[in-house]
Amino acid sequence: NDAAQARFRTYARGVLQPVFARIGWNGKADDSAPVQLLRTTLIGTLAGLGDDAIVAEARRRFAANDDASLPPALRSLVTGIVANKADAATWDRLHAMARAEKTPLIKNQLYNLLGIAEDRALGQRALDLALTDEPGATNSAAMIGAVAGQHPDMAFDFAVAHRADVEKLVDASSQARYYPGIGGGSSDRAMIGKLRAFAEAHIPASARNATETAIANIEYRLKVKQERMPAIEAWLQQQGK
Repeated sequence: NDAAQARFRTYARGVLQPVFARIGWNGKADDSAPVQLLRTTLIGTLAGLGDDAIVAEARRRFAANDDASLPPALRSLVTGIVANKADAATWDRLHAMARAEKTPLIKNQLYNLLGIAEDRALGQRALDLALTDEPGATNSAAMIGAVAGQHPDMAFDFAVAHRADVEKLVDASSQARYYPGIGGGSSDRAMIGKLRAFAEAHIPASARNATETAIANIEYRLKVKQERMPAIEAWLQQQGK
């Protein structure tokens, strides 16, 4: 449940923050490769755990947009954090950057980042944009997949509702994997029924391995939640969290 997740995030931040305080944002000339890797891992993990200070600093560095704030080792990480935690104004800025970008690889990355916002309304904006001509077919399909990383149920329902348009973006040989890939990140038992119904209607029986894998993954997550979460919650309470 949400309360247990909040307690876990608080505990995890408490463990990791002192480690990051020793390493800091800025690299040093004598940093070893493991220290450099640890820095980026800690920044990404703490941002994912909702560390307000990390997110605020990522936003500051993104806004500054200079080499001192965004060395190559941090540029993509910081941009990803900002995209994930985006508000509407930030999403619009990223969208403008994607439209203006001339380098195909960076342009693709920026359109993909538009899909990773935690905010559900921004996820819907990314889905709607994906079905326009603007991103291009490859980017459009990837954008829907990116939204699924944060909002798998919404993305799957959208893809199914717009199947005729989506299937213009996805090669016919990949469609049997694409839809289960969109819905497979769900933790809602209802998705199992949705995946089975979609497969029966649209995926040949000989090509349903990806569907069965997605269903198995959902069932495993539900089992862990049911069988393991009470013990985790009890342990967190013992830690005073």
